[in-house]
Amino acid sequence: MYQKITLFFLCFVFIACSKWNTNLQTIDFSKDQDFRIINVFNEQRFNEYSERLPDKVLPNAESTEPYAFYSYLSLKPNKDFTFLIGNHFMHGTYKLVNKNEIVLQSALYGDLPLKILKEEEGCIQIHGDFKGYKSDFMLELEGNTNYYLNLSTDFEKLDKKNDIRSLAFNQWRFPATQKETNQQIKERLIANLKYIAAYMRVHMYGGYDLIHTDGIHSPFLYARNGLFLYEWQRVPYFWKHVFYDEKDAEKAYKMVRNTFKVAEAPEFIDNWLFYNESCLRAVIAELEKQEVK
Repeated sequence: MYQKITLFFLCFVFIACSKWNTNLQTIDFSKDQDFRIINVFNEQRFNEYSERLPDKVLPNAESTEPYAFYSYLSLKPNKDFTFLIGNHFMHGTYKLVNKNEIVLQSALYGDLPLKILKEEEGCIQIHGDFKGYKSDFMLELEGNTNYYLNLSTDFEKLDKKNDIRSLAFNQWRFPATQKETNQQIKERLIANLKYIAAYMRVHMYGGYDLIHTDGIHSPFLYARNGLFLYEWQRVPYFWKHVFYDEKDAEKAYKMVRNTFKVAEAPEFIDNWLFYNESCLRAVIAELEKQEVK
């Protein structure tokens, strides 16, 4: 009798483990994998929800915070990765330890092992210790830097010219280490504006129901009848922080303001997103033509 019970128990464990592993083999890392980060839990909140509200910590549970619409983990077949939560960017290379673990390797943050825990309805849940990586949306309690992240595979991949997750499109995020020349400020400004335009195109053609402008902090007000430039005092701090200091940011702002004075408005399109993107492209084109003084 004892032998039969033991045999049954072992069979059950084997079947359960086989099913678990099969579920985690759905990700093909030989192809581009672009995940939208739809939820972030610190360990304390994850444990509390697991006990009281387990549905809130399922892999497909999505946060209502704006970051859930534009944060991502992008893994390339050549083993490059880019990672963004809120507006805190990280990049480097990654390796697969096994089918259940990804290790992000960053020159700035070191190795970051991420264990794939569960999959459900096109979403996966990962767990890792984020140590030095800090984001406004990762609340650290009592020095605990372990977080659970829900990732969705619904982040549509467009052609390379609109791939806002690529390293090339995010060069403007790397802070200047010293005051920049006017030409360098202009180049940083144009790179930032091209990212904003591509962000808009991703939403225009990606089948999204809405766009969160928290993902594209800028000096602009986006309206149905066009793109409007804020007064300097109303420009968001994050956009100013793209530049070395506020003086450099004000130089960039004046470049945009001067461009607004001469750029011709494109033909009106009765779609605020399409028209704003068209206006932005006109500003970029005019800015690229102007000589730096």
